[in-house]
Formats: sequence, structure tokens, C-alpha cells
Amino acid sequence: ITMPMRIFKLLGVETVILTNAAGGLNQDYKVGDIMIIKDHLNMPGFAGNNPLAGPNDERHVYMRLFRFGVRFPCMSDAYDRELQQLAFDVGSELGFSDFLREGVYCVLGGPSFETIAECRMLHKLGADAV
Repeated sequence: ITMPMRIFKLLGVETVILTNAAGGLNQDYKVGDIMIIKDHLNMPGFAGNNPLAGPNDERHVYMRLFRFGVRFPCMSDAYDRELQQLAFDVGSELGFSDFLREGVYCVLGGPSFETIAECRMLHKLGADAV
């Protein structure tokens, strides 16, 4: 998973925008709405399945030289607020305001469809999409 990001970094890429299709949990959202992620719930992480776990990369000089970042980054501000605002501003200019939302994305193990009870629970935890 990290290899493409490291290659982008070595090529000088500073910003990557990722998209996907997700299931909506927020009843105010409509099919086709675009949600800009403001935060996330990593449910597998609560069970100890952290994507950052594994053998440590001992190439300290290499890691510092290319500034790939810390192994366990602070997640209190994981989504760049300036990029979020830029997305809203551009969306507004393009006339997308009626279907542009911001919300919390919930990461699950999958691939699977969640039960009605699971969706209700995830929404109560604060998830807008899964």
C-alpha cells in the first residue's frame, strides 16, 4: 500500500486526492451526493488491525532523506482543512453545492454489506458513510 505513495513522493507529488464509492448512512444524503471526508472511524483498528503495524523500516537515513513522515502520525487532524475548503469552493463555483456534503467515513473490514442494525449503530457512532 505504501509503495505508490512513496513513489509519488520521490516524483515530487505533494498532494493526492483519492475517491471511492461508499454506502450512505446519513439520512440527509441522497444517492449521488459527494461527501468530502472530514474525519473517519477505523473500526478494524479497534480490534488491533492497524495499517501501520508490521516490521519497522530501519532505513533511518533513507526515511529522513526523503521525509516520508513519522510511522505513527497524529490523527487528530488527518484531513487537510485547506483542501476541504478548496473542494467546497470549487464545487460551489461548478454549481455542485446542492449535492456536496462533508462527513465522517467509517472503515470496515469487508468486503460485505452491513446489516440494518450495524448501519444504525455506525450512524449513532457518528459515521455518515461506510
